[in-house]
Amino acid sequence: MRKRSALILGATGLVGRQVVKDLTSASEYKEVHLLVRRPVDKTNPKQIVHVVDFDSLVEESFPHVNDVFICIGTTIKKAKTKKAFKKVDFDYPLKVATMARNKGASRLLVISAIGADHSSRVFYSRVKGEMEEAIKELSYPHVDIFRPSLLLGEREECRFGEKMGEIGVKLLKPVLAGPMRKYRGIKDEVVARAMYRRAIREASEGVTIIQSDDIEKFGQE
Repeated sequence: MRKRSALILGATGLVGRQVVKDLTSASEYKEVHLLVRRPVDKTNPKQIVHVVDFDSLVEESFPHVNDVFICIGTTIKKAKTKKAFKKVDFDYPLKVATMARNKGASRLLVISAIGADHSSRVFYSRVKGEMEEAIKELSYPHVDIFRPSLLLGEREECRFGEKMGEIGVKLLKPVLAGPMRKYRGIKDEVVARAMYRRAIREASEGVTIIQSDDIEKFGQE
């Protein structure tokens, strides 16, 4: 079997860190390119670290890869402004996905969010939905869009609102069943494992949207 190469955007984030671990330990991948803003320690010889300025990123220096994992994301509180938020959650994913496709990538796996809707009145959900719609217009043969509920895991920075949300979804877990199951919190390593398993299996053509409860199924197979 021919070895594959991957690119990860958001490699230092909650899910991105787990994706790095999964791909570098997987026999299917020979190279794992990390696109980061600051230097990071290499923990595996498969890792190739690219420290870049996303605003001035050029296609000429872009690596050739098979699979692209978009795991980047921020919050309004951290970004400070809506414009800065949209740059991270819309502009950068679209820019990287476009450049990677132009350099030959054929599989795109993107973390969005539950409730993503380009016509939503909620700014966060609207930007996520707009990102999804833009991604769909790229010419990737295979696109998987993951819509997790609240992500559970150990973050580098403490986000009080999200921590309170974690407590809430844990308390509500027993009643979130049936159609409501997709609103349960989901662990970072489960999302990462689902992305990896989707990447290595033979995919159908086109775009697949995977809701949080199905992400959990893929991640726990």
